[in-house]
Amino acid sequence: MAEEVYQLTAWISGHVQGVFFRATTEQVSRQFAVTGRVKNLPDGRVWIFAEGTEAEVQAFLAQVREVKKANITEVETEVSSGPRRHGEFAVSY
Repeated sequence: MAEEVYQLTAWISGHVQGVFFRATTEQVSRQFAVTGRVKNLPDGRVWIFAEGTEAEVQAFLAQVREVKKANITEVETEVSSGPRRHGEFAVSY
């Protein structure tokens, strides 16, 4: 059976599309032991799925929020656990 990992899904609202939000999120991910995806949503929000240890995932999201704080108005999150779904962190289109 695959090892369970901490998983966090975040929906980021604000001026978050067309401002290199996805590229910045991918760059920030390299500082942490996280895997997952980031992508633009049709409704203007950005979706982030990150997995790893709880500490690494939470630190990653905190750093994204700090780096892009001028663009973010709201962050909704949902936490779960399950088998690792991604081998790296990347932008989805």
